[in-house]
Amino acid sequence: MSAFSSDGQRCIEQQIECSLSPTPKDNLRNVYQLNRCDEWIKSHKLSKVCLQFPDNLLCDAADVVLNLQQSSGAICYILGDTSYGSCCVDEVSAEHVQADGIIHFGHACLSPTKRLPVLYIFQSKPLDVNKFLEALKTFFKNRNEYLLTIFDVSYAHKIDDVYETLSQQFPNAVSAFPNLNLKHIQEKDQSCLGCHFDLKEGTTLDQYSVLFIGKDGRTYTNYLLELAACKLFRYDPEELESAIHPGDSKISRFLMKRLHLVERVKDAKTLGILVGTLGVHGYLDAVDRIKLLAKKTGKKTYIFAVGRPNVPKLANFPEVDAFVLVACPENSLLDWKDFYQPVVSLYEVEMACNMAREFSPKYVTDFRQLLCDGRDYVQLMESSSNENLDVSLVTGKVRNFVIGSANDKLNDKALAARADLSVCLSTGSEFLTARSWQGLEQNLGQTPVELASQGRSGIASSYHSEPLQKIKNEKELK
Repeated sequence: MSAFSSDGQRCIEQQIECSLSPTPKDNLRNVYQLNRCDEWIKSHKLSKVCLQFPDNLLCDAADVVLNLQQSSGAICYILGDTSYGSCCVDEVSAEHVQADGIIHFGHACLSPTKRLPVLYIFQSKPLDVNKFLEALKTFFKNRNEYLLTIFDVSYAHKIDDVYETLSQQFPNAVSAFPNLNLKHIQEKDQSCLGCHFDLKEGTTLDQYSVLFIGKDGRTYTNYLLELAACKLFRYDPEELESAIHPGDSKISRFLMKRLHLVERVKDAKTLGILVGTLGVHGYLDAVDRIKLLAKKTGKKTYIFAVGRPNVPKLANFPEVDAFVLVACPENSLLDWKDFYQPVVSLYEVEMACNMAREFSPKYVTDFRQLLCDGRDYVQLMESSSNENLDVSLVTGKVRNFVIGSANDKLNDKALAARADLSVCLSTGSEFLTARSWQGLEQNLGQTPVELASQGRSGIASSYHSEPLQKIKNEKELK
């Protein structure tokens, strides 16, 4: 019951990542790189600019806006409390004020956009290059090891220094650079989650040991899943021991949970498509891909735009068997254990509905790679038979997938009106008719018309018409 209503205690106890001490004003231009922002605004000839801040940087937002407006001459707006995730560029909110560009501060997922020019200003965290190199030499004894270093965006300012020092000790080392031009990477086999890199000639990615520099979080988890064929390690400069840790051994348990979701999608008759982003390039193509996969396997689809999904929002749609979240890589893996229906990603729908896709230990979190021209795109397999029998690993029952023209004919007649104006052959309407309570009935022409009359007056605890209140009023009059 706490999912639907609460006494407010959860809101009181909720902890939000927020900086309590604002940046000193004399250091503001240095921390937020406002000189670089001025040059970018003037070079693009922008008159209206939106500044997007995460929650932990909102304390400096007002000072940054006043400072930047005075130095650049552009009108600046603050974007906070974004509709989906602070790591994604919120182009929709920026278009509400007809902005010419966006400056994104803080952590970013580097998902490509296409509407407005974007400048990324990452938070710069300290990194001791010499200390990092000593830890690397202690862990990797072979100096000819093929190394690929991937940086969290907060350490992107140290990429050149690290590569210059590292290449002297490890000649086969390669560094990944964040893709900041917001365009599709041309080299499919040399890109991953917004970063691109040039491998040594004659080598493949599975020959490299990948070293991620940053915290253990969503970004690191995504690299663990995407680079399953490589040996992945992590180095956190903020840790006291500053040691190199091998890849998380719990990743196999995570994959087992996601494979369970694949079976849930196979059992589902209705899929709800949750639009979790309006800025990532190609999200509409991902929605069309889900609809095509569902149509080929005889499933119904509904599209929902609910902003950030939570339990009360999705609980309003019990007729949906599973939800498919279309979001950036860092927000697509939603912890669904508290939800009443599973929340999956496009990759799980591909595994469940695309018979041509084979099982792989690699888990694709970037939905763009599953679309046409993507690195992990697999064309749908056409089946000669109209039905494929299968056994559910969850329920143990036999299920059948309707494939081909038979399902197309069914979808052409998905909605049909009965004589009583009710709708049939629709999964949502069938679920509604089977419920014991279907909402308030209008009863048109059956309810007599009555004139408006005066209702109750007073406060809810004691209306004036109640007996105790009448006695109290009489005593006051006497």
